[in-house]
Amino acid sequence: MGTTHRFLAIDDETQLVIDWFRGISDPPEEIARPGGLLLYFRAYGGFLPPEGNDSGVDCTKSPLVSFFRPQLKRGVLWTAGEVHFLPTPLATTVPKLNSVSRRLHKWLGRFDLVFSRKPGWKGDWNYYLEGSLQNFDQEIFALPRAMEALRRGQYFVADGDNDFVLDRLCRQLKGRGVVGIP
Repeated sequence: MGTTHRFLAIDDETQLVIDWFRGISDPPEEIARPGGLLLYFRAYGGFLPPEGNDSGVDCTKSPLVSFFRPQLKRGVLWTAGEVHFLPTPLATTVPKLNSVSRRLHKWLGRFDLVFSRKPGWKGDWNYYLEGSLQNFDQEIFALPRAMEALRRGQYFVADGDNDFVLDRLCRQLKGRGVVGIP
């Protein structure tokens, strides 16, 4: 996979990120999909078929970004929002999209950094980043309402955490006294 950016957001706060994409000089076309959007940067190239096949789309060569909205799971767990720049390697496959990725990272950096693997990172919020959310190398930023929720003890998980992971986590959270778990 190309480059991924993760962020924490609550409810409609995700609109800030979508609006950021809409505000860039060559905004993408938005294709609705379950849980989010597929962003197509037509100005940066067309859909390319997989090697040796005339049908389908090679996401690793086409100017595509998948956007996953945060969702509330099990009544108490918010998933992190995820933005996946799909071309691989991004910098040489679609250089202009690589520039968009760098600008998005810089923009997200205006918000609170709540997870990093950089040496010396204190990890004050790691307790609330559960499931597989800390298994990734990317930094995680919290948008304002999500940061307020973290300060109140809100837990967040990765978008891809399955039922087994969520069931185990919910049992642990009940043991910690978290209420509202079905």
